[in-house]
Amino acid sequence: MSSKSKRPRDASATREAILAAAQRVFTEKGFDGAGLREIATEAGVNAALVNRYFTSKEGLFAEAVIPYMNLDSLLEGDCATFGKRAATYFCTKSYDGQHFDPTLAFLRSMGSPDVAPLLRVAADTAVIAKIARWLGGRNSKQRAALIAAQLIGLDLMRRVLQTEALSQAHQAKAILYATNSLQALVDDEI
Repeated sequence: MSSKSKRPRDASATREAILAAAQRVFTEKGFDGAGLREIATEAGVNAALVNRYFTSKEGLFAEAVIPYMNLDSLLEGDCATFGKRAATYFCTKSYDGQHFDPTLAFLRSMGSPDVAPLLRVAADTAVIAKIARWLGGRNSKQRAALIAAQLIGLDLMRRVLQTEALSQAHQAKAILYATNSLQALVDDEI
């Protein structure tokens, strides 16, 4: 008889632990940089369980990251203040290195041919289509795509590449310029 005690099995808790670990690792390293063994180790489970619950690394990414790709909170509120709301959020948000950040997971994974189709569908349906419905009016889909492109580009330049011109030292000007360009897309129905 073994003296080693086994922990009770809890499929739901195991699944949640794997998802939480995957979110942290995908945020830090992107899809290509993340390894299933690393995710399993961080979750405190055997690597075989990752495939058992999610079938593949792509399946894990689809459940851990894709559902959280949205800008819903920025769409709450008046259209007239969207530019300021979005610019302030994207020019001031930071990453502590400990928690899940779906935007960083997206940015660090978008070059991967394995998940590019998933990201494209999510961008079209969870981001662009929602913004377009919120905007309404003429050319709403194109305006929504340009809003998403500006926000993703801003986040990429500021938090991933850490360009000096968008650093905290220049935050007020960055917010002003981003506010104006974003609001123009909201207001103008060319």
